[in-house]
Amino acid sequence: MCTDCYYMCLDDFPEAERRAVLVHKWFLSERVGHDVGEEFAIHDWLDNYATEWRRHRLEIELDQQKREMEKHRWLESEKAHRDLGTDAYRDWIIRYAAAWRAWYHGSEPGERLA
Repeated sequence: MCTDCYYMCLDDFPEAERRAVLVHKWFLSERVGHDVGEEFAIHDWLDNYATEWRRHRLEIELDQQKREMEKHRWLESEKAHRDLGTDAYRDWIIRYAAAWRAWYHGSEPGERLA
């Protein structure tokens, strides 16, 4: 939290959420015909949209992560000339999961896995 305010500042949000709040602020401002301000936009987004936005983003993230794990399983199984099954999933988690999540959380939705 910012030390000079009682509400959460945009700087306190992860990058993807910050972008979502800014888009929300823009739509709110357009609707009423003036800038609604950061504080109002943050509170409105948290009260009315954040839970669903986060649930949906997590759902997409898990689906895309699963697809990456499946690709890894297929590629590694082809190299080994046998199905590696869950061992390939564990291998992906150990070798790639942290970097993949860091990339995912720093990317725009349209930039994700083609």
